[in-house]
Amino acid sequence: GRAAGDDDEQPSAENNKVNVQMAVVSKLSQSDIIFEAFGNAKTERNENSSRFGRLTKLFFAKGKEDNTAAEMGNEELLDDDDATPICSVLGSSFETILIEKSRIVAHKINERTFHIFYQLLAAPYEFKESILQGFGSATRDSFRYIGDVDVDTIGGRTDAENFEQTKSALATFGIEGEELNALMEALCISLHLGNLTFAPSRRSPRAARVASEDEIKKLSSLTGLSRDEIESAVTTKLAKNKNGNVIVKLTQAQSRERCDGLAREIYHQIVVFLIDKMNKATSPAHFRGNADQVGQNKTDQEKVGCISLLDLFGFESFEKNGFDQFCINYSNEHLHNKYVRDKFISVKAEYEFEGIDIDFDYSAINNSGILNVMDGRMGLVPIMNEESVRPKGNSSAFVYKAKLLHKNSDHVVSEKQHNQYEFGVNHYAGLVTYDAADFIERNADPLPIELLAFITKNTNSIISAQFDALFVNKRKLLTKLAGKKHGAASTTIVSNFRKQLAGLLKHVGETKTWYIRCIQPNVEKKPAVTDHEVTLRQLHFAGILNA
Repeated sequence: GRAAGDDDEQPSAENNKVNVQMAVVSKLSQSDIIFEAFGNAKTERNENSSRFGRLTKLFFAKGKEDNTAAEMGNEELLDDDDATPICSVLGSSFETILIEKSRIVAHKINERTFHIFYQLLAAPYEFKESILQGFGSATRDSFRYIGDVDVDTIGGRTDAENFEQTKSALATFGIEGEELNALMEALCISLHLGNLTFAPSRRSPRAARVASEDEIKKLSSLTGLSRDEIESAVTTKLAKNKNGNVIVKLTQAQSRERCDGLAREIYHQIVVFLIDKMNKATSPAHFRGNADQVGQNKTDQEKVGCISLLDLFGFESFEKNGFDQFCINYSNEHLHNKYVRDKFISVKAEYEFEGIDIDFDYSAINNSGILNVMDGRMGLVPIMNEESVRPKGNSSAFVYKAKLLHKNSDHVVSEKQHNQYEFGVNHYAGLVTYDAADFIERNADPLPIELLAFITKNTNSIISAQFDALFVNKRKLLTKLAGKKHGAASTTIVSNFRKQLAGLLKHVGETKTWYIRCIQPNVEKKPAVTDHEVTLRQLHFAGILNA
């Protein structure tokens, strides 16, 4: 007879392998839902526009198999050179590039901020009320950062339906229960910072005080910080003089910017938290949650392969172009330069080596000149950084210096009708006029160390942990840079982006690169309709017409 349990099917190693792959693929699919909710927004041209860059690395176990030989049972006939590559997915890792934080505090008419805010406001009353008493009845009109936009359907689903989908996706990565509440609470903190209003101080008319008592009480309830602590944090700052640190009162405008800067960084840290969660859940188990270790030794390189997918915003030119468009187009100039070198310069060199003449003007697509104007020793980026750390640096001085130092350049444009904050740049895709009114404020480090230290005291577990790490890292950086002449310039937003972009380009340069261009055939999103003007404009901006 058969022993008890013989009928039980024991899972094979192959079944376990398939189950692991299915789990990874499922989580990759769910991660897309989270990225859309927290990284996409409705713009003038696209109801579901990605407002961040994203690098996804997919890791595979490499193997080979000759099906004919295997089926015949003749394993000795297998030939490594003729064998078919068989790859099984091991995991993934994600990295974001330049999320459009400015959209948290302001967006154009008929546009929206990130989808997740509208999803949260469309959530069931009971769920919202569990986050903060009174929040259950809140609508879009309740928050300055949101505003009322006559759109509540994205991708054919309502905001309420999308919230349930996002909630389910978050649960896939273990974000549920108390942690889900902490995440939504963090979003509420960002929203209520936007609702703080200011009035002249009774003791000093130039200084600001918080005028919205109801809103500051809500913030106190959400953060566990006292009303007076919050008011002091957003209306004063520490400054140094010969006698040490002194407390300086901020104006109403400065207090508003302090709140906006804090709201932007809170949202950014929420995204950082989510990416860390997803990376730990999808990273190859062999590397114990650290996907950066993949390929670091020869054995790993032989056993593990990687396909990297870079999804980056394209060249942007609107009626009004600000700091975000400058950074986006700066990154596109670098990627276009890589594209030109891959697709044109290398081919030209190959033809010339073989003695074949090519009648083509490569200077028309080579953007090395504009890159030098932006990145060179006296380029726009270094000028901006210098002005950002100068004690009385301001945006109009940045524009003045940029135009003066590049007055003989074809790439920096100065026109009589420009105001003190406007300047033009002749990018590879065309002329863009920038409004630099807030460039220096946006580029400068918006959160001084005393504000970081204050935020770490709040009771929200996600914000507290994320800002605690920020505080520790900033303190180490300030200690390291102390006394260095140009040390502060390395802490600006564009400097950090520059470093991240350099690392990204280094990674891309080490791969066999394929380019995929997405072209929108018409702005009405109609099937089987091609608007030639819209299509040709995109082809021109992408450099494909020259190809």
